[in-house]
Amino acid sequence: MHHVLTLQDGDLTLRPLLTADLPALCALAGECATELRFMGTSPTTGDYYQVALDAPDHQPFVIEVGGELAGSTRYGDIRTVHSGLEIGWTWLHPRWHGSGVNRRMKCLLLRHAFEVMGMERVQIKTDILNVRSQRAIEKLGAVKEGVLRRHMRRPDGSMRDTVMYSVTPEDWPEVHDRLCQQG
Repeated sequence: MHHVLTLQDGDLTLRPLLTADLPALCALAGECATELRFMGTSPTTGDYYQVALDAPDHQPFVIEVGGELAGSTRYGDIRTVHSGLEIGWTWLHPRWHGSGVNRRMKCLLLRHAFEVMGMERVQIKTDILNVRSQRAIEKLGAVKEGVLRRHMRRPDGSMRDTVMYSVTPEDWPEVHDRLCQQG
């Protein structure tokens, strides 16, 4: 499913993840390991990214702001036959928290998913303990669908409840106005 797909909004660029990016991404993620404790696997290791590079139903991106590495995100679980995908595995270095980068990035990803790929469903999910992520997803305008109880194992072995959100074509105009029309 990997395409040469670059999405851009001013100084924000989402470009395809390359194997050559792994050392710099791992080092950057290492600076914010505490922030990333809710992720299923650690983005401080090359294996985290290699899984995405090897998965035919994933499209991993590097996030750059003004040419500076800021984090990573991806389209995953791309289900062409069902016209659905997930946006996730997203992390941003803390220096970009509150800067509008997450909002702008989600606008680019959602716009491409609905207006170019013709998706009928985009889902976003997070650990129930990750309140920061839940607030950010809700701020996007995604609809909270519920909680998948004991959905997956955390790195420490404990069971994770997962909060599931989605955006559909019916939601997209309002979500677009909320995300993409801000300055």
